[in-house]
Amino acid sequence: MRALFNLPAPAKINWFLHVTGRRPDGYHTLQTVFQFIDWCDTIDLIRRDDGVIRRLGADDLPEHDLCVRAARLLQQTTQRPLGVDIHLRKSIPQQAGLGGGSSDAATVLIGLNRLWRLGHSREALMQLALQLGADVPIFIFGRNAWARGVGEELQAIELPTPWFAVVHPARGLSTRTVFSTLDLTSLMPEAKIAGFAEWLALQGRAGNAQNGSQNTGPALGNPMWGRNDLQQGAMALEPAVARAESVLHEVLVRQGLQPCFDVRMTGSGSAVFAWVCGSGEMEVRRHGEALDVLPPRWQGRLCQGLARHPLQHWFDA
Repeated sequence: MRALFNLPAPAKINWFLHVTGRRPDGYHTLQTVFQFIDWCDTIDLIRRDDGVIRRLGADDLPEHDLCVRAARLLQQTTQRPLGVDIHLRKSIPQQAGLGGGSSDAATVLIGLNRLWRLGHSREALMQLALQLGADVPIFIFGRNAWARGVGEELQAIELPTPWFAVVHPARGLSTRTVFSTLDLTSLMPEAKIAGFAEWLALQGRAGNAQNGSQNTGPALGNPMWGRNDLQQGAMALEPAVARAESVLHEVLVRQGLQPCFDVRMTGSGSAVFAWVCGSGEMEVRRHGEALDVLPPRWQGRLCQGLARHPLQHWFDA
């Protein structure tokens, strides 16, 4: 095999993000639920037999970005002079809390594991991935998950696959800087996965009761479970986050698309999202075109939640 083309690297959203403490090494512990969405970067991997690893294409990424670092890290596990040309086509905005860079790195690891015929298990790749960043392992895990620790303790969870409206204002946010705004004395105790599961089941029953036999989403007006502990700090650092929250809500309501819950920031920002209540894909897509009319340099997209990472089955083949 000489090449793999158009490998997807999907974005993720965090349904909530609770910061529960700080470890002696400076990393924060957290609780969150990750869900993949169909906003994807794409990657081509072209095998080289001279050991050279390089990234192709003109973009604003540094030469030694996470994709290159991932390939070099995996190369260290081989005994052969294998290399690769990496062509990354970015679509997911950077510094948005959507996990684009982490997802790119994970797709490189998954793809090269196959292209180089290394035969590493999912678990082995996840251990490597943790060296690149706390969010990278979830994309190799391949399932939507309840996460603890620094994000590496993952428990698969079944989630609905609704439509999400996602808006990224023109400016991004540094994860490190956002975390530095936390007041650790105000953190709340850890939540229980059973509480989230019970809330999720209630939304499904409410949707069924409201819509007869068709469950198009939860009943309107219910509060979203949990919170994003980084949202207030992100808003203080970048007022565009608060503006994005307001703009997204107004656009949806104006187009007849009701957000099921309050608009929430994903990850450390600066992107925000809303679960869209609609009666079907065609209606949601038709009204979702309103996301094309946003302030200059903003990005908006209607995304569907995914039940699995698009490459999840590669480890089972």
